[in-house]
Amino acid sequence: MAYPYRVAAQISMYPMDYPHAALLLPHQIRVWAPMVDRILVTIDTHRSRSGRYRGTHFDEYRSKLLALAQDLRRDMPKLDVIEVDYAPAARREVAQSFFGADDIPVKAWDGGPFYAYFYGMHHSQARHIVHFDGDMLFGGGSHTWVEEAIAYTEQDPTVLLTGPFPGPPRTDAAVHGHGLPAPERVEIAGAPAYRFQNASTRIFMLDMERLRATLGHLPLLRPGAVQRTKSHLLGNPPDVREAEVILSEVLRANGLHRVDLLGAAPGLWSLHPPYRGAEFYRRLPELIAAVESGQVPDAQRGHYDIHDSMIDWTPQRAAARRHKRWLRLLKDRLRIGG
Repeated sequence: MAYPYRVAAQISMYPMDYPHAALLLPHQIRVWAPMVDRILVTIDTHRSRSGRYRGTHFDEYRSKLLALAQDLRRDMPKLDVIEVDYAPAARREVAQSFFGADDIPVKAWDGGPFYAYFYGMHHSQARHIVHFDGDMLFGGGSHTWVEEAIAYTEQDPTVLLTGPFPGPPRTDAAVHGHGLPAPERVEIAGAPAYRFQNASTRIFMLDMERLRATLGHLPLLRPGAVQRTKSHLLGNPPDVREAEVILSEVLRANGLHRVDLLGAAPGLWSLHPPYRGAEFYRRLPELIAAVESGQVPDAQRGHYDIHDSMIDWTPQRAAARRHKRWLRLLKDRLRIGG
């Protein structure tokens, strides 16, 4: 299959990303523009009915985010900006491309994005797609990471996905917070890397030719009974698991892997904010500066989520306790129903 672009970075954004996009989107462009042929920002336009994906100021932030991205485009010819098209013909095209189906659900069972992820990748029009969410940060500063990751994928037929190293590396290259089974430590061109059999939609690079050759299409996995019950309660479609769950199941079922590699010096690593809040927005400029310069606390190293040594997340953790989160979801649902 012919692709208009060899490598594209595809950034999935949502109107509620607007408060941090003015700083993070230029940062992301600085990191990836030297390594890709195209940068595509896709802005989701479909609002979830309840929960953390619903948000407030949706329409206002949607307009402001679109204007911001279009303004950045004037100084970055590689940058394109589109809103996600939910028309039946557009949905069929995306569904056929990734799932061999005539349609796919708009949202996952929990109200999280589903169709929007695949719409963005489909419209990147590239063989190698670097997909990431709009809140990701990247350190290291490598301009060769993409080519190194592609070269490694080409020599190992079990690799479907690659990604930057998960967090700033420790001197011993140990990583934390990945659960069981623990990822396998490997060396790639003398630099540390880890092999996983799960995926994250936060960040990955996908070789579309490898996907076509090994799998053809992805499966549409249905949620379990408990998840379907929760989805009905929350007003979300009960038809499909999260995109990253599907990708993870595909890896395990087919003996495939995701490999997160640092690459040759200075390397490339990713960092993710687990929460939002006033302190995060206030300190975001210095956070980006620290990540781009590599001046991060030792306690942050080896962690892919922003650690308390950089931002004190105590208030956000308290607010996000499970019972409080479900109470908020129920309140949203009852308010909409009323």
